[in-house]
Amino acid sequence: MANPMTEAAVESIELEEVDSKIAELVPTFDGDYTFFRKRAKKVQIAYSTAAGSTTGRPSWRNTMVIQGGAPIVTGTGDQTSLLRGTGITTAAFAQSPVGFFGVTEYTYLSEIATSGRERGLVEISTDLVKRSLNSFLTGIAAQIAGPGTGSGTIAIIPSTATVSSGSGTGNQTSYISGIPNAASFTDQQVVSVFPSEGGSTRGTATVSYSDPVAQTVWFSTNLPSTGGATATGDYLVISGASGAAGAGLANIHYWNVNSNSGTVAGLNRATYPGRLSTPTINKNGQQISPSDFQRALILLGRAMGPDAEAMRDLVWYGQPDQLYTLNAQWYERMITQNLEGGESVPDIGRKEMSKTFGGREYQISYQADPTRVDGLVMSNWVFGELKECGLYDFGGGNTVMPVPDIGTAPTSRIACSLMMRFSRCAIKPLVLEYTSKTLVS
Repeated sequence: MANPMTEAAVESIELEEVDSKIAELVPTFDGDYTFFRKRAKKVQIAYSTAAGSTTGRPSWRNTMVIQGGAPIVTGTGDQTSLLRGTGITTAAFAQSPVGFFGVTEYTYLSEIATSGRERGLVEISTDLVKRSLNSFLTGIAAQIAGPGTGSGTIAIIPSTATVSSGSGTGNQTSYISGIPNAASFTDQQVVSVFPSEGGSTRGTATVSYSDPVAQTVWFSTNLPSTGGATATGDYLVISGASGAAGAGLANIHYWNVNSNSGTVAGLNRATYPGRLSTPTINKNGQQISPSDFQRALILLGRAMGPDAEAMRDLVWYGQPDQLYTLNAQWYERMITQNLEGGESVPDIGRKEMSKTFGGREYQISYQADPTRVDGLVMSNWVFGELKECGLYDFGGGNTVMPVPDIGTAPTSRIACSLMMRFSRCAIKPLVLEYTSKTLVS
């Protein structure tokens, strides 16, 4: 009886091919951090200072002239006594840096098993550093762009979102869909859930995967339910943050606020009405249009005067969807004449979207609030830095070290760290605000 050799019998001598190019499926968005680090003024700051019996005093002050003096009066010039006058008023924002850390861990065996080109496609000790730093910077960028008022908030669950806890297993144990800035979440990130800014936390949940296209964040754990189940309107906050306004990174949403109430970096807005409030154009759900730029110039002229720096150095910041609407309007207005040669229909498309709005730079951010476009004057932004972003030095130049007293396995860790704070020397420029938004998909 014939008994031919099957493929299974020769599998042990077959050669395997492993693609030398490793596909990258993890989305990373570090553009906001890079943009601010390059364009904002960078200064070195201390962590805290002390004077006399006062301890923990903020180490960084941004000074400003907030009220003018020398009020004009009328007279004859023959007064028997000199007129009395007033002087200017100064103020200062007071801040201290906020620390951010991103820790990755791997075993000693995984390190030596991939050491050298003959053992692995990459050396895990170097490749992991690169990928961990990309993820870390994505998280930092999310803090810069995030909603809330400097509370460490990554996203606020919209009223239209779907919140599902414990409906699945594994990496799909829970999910929240309908989060426009889902790109702000990083894989395996632990987030805290707060019912309000500055409230008591419901607990934490662990992100398994973020899906920016489907606007969904998946969790490998149940969503927390202390004091009530996680629901729409809740704040998703970076782990370790208190959730209180102003306690985290002083981001765009912290400074660009149209209000005369509340405090900002130690100053009470009510004390200086109008001076610490950012002008806003409310679009009431309408799409952005070229005429909005002229409206913005008029508003800025009213707020700061025609020769203000904001009139010259304004940069737009927002989601790419807004540029898409401008592009669409350009195509709608364009007229193609039947003068082109050839038999085929001419290609009227363009390779890329516009990089400007009203002739001014438009900084694209996939993590920005999709309901608004911010006008930023980068010369007014200050990047306070205690330690620049990079590998944490544990002492003696060691950025890789054994983790002490955790289990029995010989493990190592790499920490990316940054301690910084943002500040605005002036609050003015502008916000184009949308009450509703249709995303491009």
